Amino acid sequence: MNVDSQDTEQLNQKHLEVLHCICKATERNISEENISLRDIAKSLNLSESEIISISKYLYAQDLIKIYNPLFDLDEIDYCRVSITPKGRAEVKNQVTQNEIDPTEHLLSSTMNLVEEQQKKRFQILCCIYKSTGANTGKHINLSDITNDTHLSESEVLSIATYLLEEKGFIACDSLFGLDYNVGPVWITPKGISEIETTKEPNNHANKNSTRPPNDPFINEDRLQELKDISSKQSKFNCSKLIRLCEELNSNYSNENYYATAMLTRAIMDHVPPIFGKEKFTEVANNYSGGDSFKKLMKNLNDFQKNISDGILHEHIGNTESLLHATDVNSSQPIGQLLGEIVKILKKETVKQRNN
Repeated sequence: MNVDSQDTEQLNQKHLEVLHCICKATERNISEENISLRDIAKSLNLSESEIISISKYLYAQDLIKIYNPLFDLDEIDYCRVSITPKGRAEVKNQVTQNEIDPTEHLLSSTMNLVEEQQKKRFQILCCIYKSTGANTGKHINLSDITNDTHLSESEVLSIATYLLEEKGFIACDSLFGLDYNVGPVWITPKGISEIETTKEPNNHANKNSTRPPNDPFINEDRLQELKDISSKQSKFNCSKLIRLCEELNSNYSNENYYATAMLTRAIMDHVPPIFGKEKFTEVANNYSGGDSFKKLMKNLNDFQKNISDGILHEHIGNTESLLHATDVNSSQPIGQLLGEIVKILKKETVKQRNN
């Protein structure tokens, strides 16, 4: 990072402020284990280019950890970060030197941003719930949600994508995710349960520190689709694939992240023949499933190879950084992979029935 000497002191102060903001947000459990770059930028009144530049520097110094590796760091709406032990030690050292926390005043604005986002998520989920009458067979368009909630198109799309991909509270027809101009959405049984059991939009921010098990790595509806189609006559026996998926869900739910990573790689290595390929790399590079699917599979292949190679082949050292949920969470592309498999097997079943 090139910095003029006259700006060095100011830039170092911004580094510290960002580090403190991440530390305080995660320490007080107001944003689960991490916080988005967008929230940090808003909290500290930094521009998008500043927060990206500072985050890259802090990451290079091993002071923060970057999640959502399937996305570029430059996409700050998707990118979330947490503080490393080294970063936390640096914050503690700075507070000790100054006798008081120089950025304590930043915490309230960060809390407000997180709580505001939680309220918007709950607002959109309620809108879908009320519109469909808790009937999973009814749909609502994202444009209608925008009109009903008076939120911007980008906010509705971003929050709906989170409710779909991260929480499983809503569902849509599109295999590759939401499209603001096309895809209707509907609420899932899990979403209905969330609405009916949550009295306040910010309940999650006030829960005690005992964390519930992780949500299923593979959506239960997607897994049931695979089970249903596998029960029909096919040249592929999916019993092992289904078992791998079930064990993947079980291990991820119980925070067994090394097993999660290895089972994810096992699924990837198991399914290429369904696509007419021998290796998953060929699926990622050569399968004619559309540009979006190909890009998603290529990112999955690159990401998972790095994770699994590190788990299986790295030797023990003086220090270790244990895996967390976000380190191994490639649930979105795995879900898309299984969705494409279901689609292929359905076509094959129809073809066999017609013959």
